[in-house]
Amino acid sequence: MSKQSKFGATLLFGALLGGVAAFFLSPKSGKENREMAKKKWAALHLTLQTKTKEEIVKEIFGSVSANSKKLYDLAQKEMNTRLDQLKEKYPDIDKGKYMDVVKEVLTRLKSEKDTTKDQITSLGEFLKSRWESVSSEGKKDVKKVTKAIKK
Repeated sequence: MSKQSKFGATLLFGALLGGVAAFFLSPKSGKENREMAKKKWAALHLTLQTKTKEEIVKEIFGSVSANSKKLYDLAQKEMNTRLDQLKEKYPDIDKGKYMDVVKEVLTRLKSEKDTTKDQITSLGEFLKSRWESVSSEGKKDVKKVTKAIKK
């Protein structure tokens, strides 16, 4: 592992630990913390909606076809459903839990008719890269909670 990737992994791990600590040590009630977590997931859903479907599909697969749109729609629907179910159990979802959901969704989509290995690989890379959006939203929440603690 290169120095740069070790630094990035350490930075991400530190941010996650800080987020968890801030979440549990915040002066807010559990209800307020759950609301904050819901807002985080709403922001992720919004991020996925800022580009058109065709732009996202082209970014993932390199071209737009009826099959690639269908595969993306299925992946997005299943990811949203499973992440919503997961957030009901765990208000703070870490990278491991998120990646487990990605693996489950990709495994399920492999059985779809006319789906190629390359499509699954490209889709997997895209879904895994979305973790950055999730974690950046979490960092914003940590800053808000830290400000509230300092006051």
